[in-house]
Formats: sequence, C-alpha cells, structure tokens
Amino acid sequence: MKLIVVVLVTWFLAAPTSTHSAEEKEDLAAKIIDKIVAAYGGDRLTKLSGYSIDDIFLSPTIGQSHSPELLEIGESSQSLRVDLNAGKASLDSWGVGRTGGFQGSTISNGERAYSINFQAGTYGEAASADLYAFAGGTMRTSDTILAYELNKARDKVELLDDENYLNRTHHVLKMPFPLSADLHLYVDAQTSLISRMVRSNPVAGKLDYVYSGHTTKDGITTASRTSFFIAGDLNLVSVKHELTFNPDFPADTFTLPKDLEEQGERIDGEVMTVNKISKSAYHLGQNGGYSLFVDTAMGTIAAGGYAGLSERFDRYKKDSGNFKPLSFQVVTHHHSDHIGGLGEAHGLGATLVTVDENIATIKESLADDIQARFIEVKGRMSLGSGTRVDIYDVSTSHAKSFLLTYVPADKLIFIADHFGSQFVSGTPTANQGSVDMLAAIDGLGLDVKRIATAHSARIFTMKDLRTSVANFQPVVCSGGRPVCR
Repeated sequence: MKLIVVVLVTWFLAAPTSTHSAEEKEDLAAKIIDKIVAAYGGDRLTKLSGYSIDDIFLSPTIGQSHSPELLEIGESSQSLRVDLNAGKASLDSWGVGRTGGFQGSTISNGERAYSINFQAGTYGEAASADLYAFAGGTMRTSDTILAYELNKARDKVELLDDENYLNRTHHVLKMPFPLSADLHLYVDAQTSLISRMVRSNPVAGKLDYVYSGHTTKDGITTASRTSFFIAGDLNLVSVKHELTFNPDFPADTFTLPKDLEEQGERIDGEVMTVNKISKSAYHLGQNGGYSLFVDTAMGTIAAGGYAGLSERFDRYKKDSGNFKPLSFQVVTHHHSDHIGGLGEAHGLGATLVTVDENIATIKESLADDIQARFIEVKGRMSLGSGTRVDIYDVSTSHAKSFLLTYVPADKLIFIADHFGSQFVSGTPTANQGSVDMLAAIDGLGLDVKRIATAHSARIFTMKDLRTSVANFQPVVCSGGRPVCR
C-alpha cells in the first residue's frame, strides 16, 4: 500500500501542467498565430490588396414564421467588395421572404458612406463609413478574413485553454474585433485552420459560426461552407460561400448608381417620442419599439409588446397623468421580437390578449416562474367601456393570425410590421404585407383616419397607406449589382 502511495505521489508531482506564465502564453500564442497564417496562405494572406465575399444563405424563420405550426425557409444573398489599398468597400444584400424581396446596398469611400434602397430608388448618408460598422457581420462569415484580422491584431490576442471540439483538440484564441465583442477562435491543433468562432451578444446571447469544407484558391485557404447559430439555434446555412482575392474591381463598384433620389430627414429613434392622439390614447416609444396605450374604464389597454414596455408605460403615465394599472396587453402576433416585453406586461398586472394557437409560443418565451393570464380572441373582441378598444383577428402574408387594434373614438388603428417608415415625411415603401393589411382593413369596413405602428414614431393616415399600396411593385434584384448575378 505504501509503495502505491509513493508511486501515485511521484506521478502527480511529475505530471505536466497546463499552467503557463503570461510570457509563455504570449510566446505560445504567437507561434499558434504563425501556424494559422501559414495554413491560410502566408504572405498571400497578409499582403492582400482586396477581396470579395459572395454568399447565398438559407435561413429557417425561427421566431418569424407565418404561423407557429410551420417553420419556413427564407433565402438571402450578400456580396461584399473590399479594396484594402484604397480603403473603399461596398456591401449589397438581397433577401426574399413571404412578403416579397428587398434589395439594399451600402457604399463607402472610407470617409463617407451611402445606403441605398433600390425598391424606393433612394439613397441617404449611412450611419458610418467604417467597414467594420456595416460589413463586420459579413466579414465574420469567413474564416479566411478572421485569419487576416487575427494577424493584424496579434499583439492583442489572448491564448485560452485548449478545448475538445468535434473530438479534436482545438486551441482557443480570444481576439479583439472592431465594433464587436471579443471573438473566440477555435483552431484545429493539427491543421491550424479555424473550425469555429464564438462571440456574445447582449440581447441574442451566444453566437456561433461554424466553418467547414476548406479548400485552397490562389494559394489561400478558405472554408466553402459557413453556418451561423443564435443561442444554439440554426439561423443561417450557406449554399454558396465564395471568396475572391486581389480582384480587379470595376470602376463603378464604389460609386452611387445613377437616377437615385436623396432620402429625406430620418427620425431620431434614440429619443423617446410621445404622440398624444387624444385624451385617452397615446403612442410612444424609441429605438424601433413603440406601443399604444388607451385609457378605459377597465384600466389601461396596451398594444405593442416589444421589450422596454415598462419604460414606455412609465413615460405614458407621466405624460398622460393616467395612473390606472395595465389591465390588458394585446399581443399583435407570435413573432419573437413582438413578444419580448410580455414578461414586463405580466409584471405590470396585465392579462395577455391573443389567439389560442399563439399561447404555447408565448409561454415558451416567458420565464419559468411566470404564470401568465390569457384571454383568447375568436375573430373579434371588444374591451373597455367609455373609450372602447376593438380587436380583430386578420390574416396576412406576414402572419396567419394578426390582432389589429382599433380605437373607434379616435378612428385609430395600431399595427406592426406591415407598414411604416423611419423618415420624417414621405410615402412609406409598401410590401405584400402592406397590400394584405389594407385589404383586411377595408374588408372590416372600419372608419380609419390614423395609423400607429410598432416600429415607427410617425402617425400615418389612411391616405399614406393607400398611396403606398398603389405604388407597390413586386421587387426584383436590379441595378447590375453583384448580388443580383
């Protein structure tokens, strides 16, 4: 027995340890980075003059399906062009869904950048000319570009403990990436290729990028497939992931197309906007999330379930002087972004107004300790006395079951997603959902003068909606942009 103890102690003392000094870790990280750079092309990688990324993704409509019973598959494309020597870049996107297509572009000369809406035929100043601001997400779809950025940031990279990934040892490197949380790269210890990247998002949680099917083109290695996960759920899977290195870009790649009109003034969404519709009805919010609050004899009735509901309700009480409790919260539809504030609504004492088929989805979105109260709409429901609120269940291409909120006394409706604009003036651009919503409103025979929405600070008129729908044309990818090819 004593011999065994001695042997065990001797083995323990002689066993290798994973603990390294800071200096040793820096030296080991530098050696790993050198191997990564070599695996991806060495000088061919580090001396890039430019590159392009062309992606076609399939995307399950998690949290955004037409109904909770069926998950559809959407398709989106993007084309990024980066001239590293000239400091110029362009990013084109094209997406097709239930309500039609959307084509957009951002073009930057390094100092100024412009955003283009091809359906509206307009352009405006982009929020930032920084490549990482408008194209960082696209850059992260490529392990090759991450290797390029890793080499640039090598002095700020931290080596973490090795992990087993896909039953293989992977080195884990934490690297900074501009305008993003730090990236954690999983590097195959045998091949020195990046298999996976993980970063965190304060709202969505853990974001996983998985790279596979590595091939070599022009002496540079790149993954031919990329998959993207949000909190463990598949969000994007590539059916085409193609990189081109040191391309000769056409002269018009980084210039604005002709025949575009300049966009008008944008609404400042950072500040809380408060729209007093009448003594009883207020519409308010910020950052793309707005709610309608209506004072009735049964208490306050709200529509618009975006996160931040409590803050909006507090501001409503302050501005209206109405301190009645929140009695009912109308759930417009089952999409994940529009049920993000329902836990807050429950905490404020509200009963959730929805349809039967959406209850399971809503319960899944709430914390386990929340026992929400529900009232089901079957076609139509009226709530409140004095000021009345009518709720109609309508079907559109956006959602099989959508609860339209109507305040007869104010000739006001509240809707979400089908219509809106982020500009101070001008006619909003319609999609198929706008067409369907107008048909639903007309089919109900409602006397509507004003329209409030869940995503816009503006109060619209029925004329705005009718003009928008009259101008609607199904979108096709156009303008000779790379994403259309």
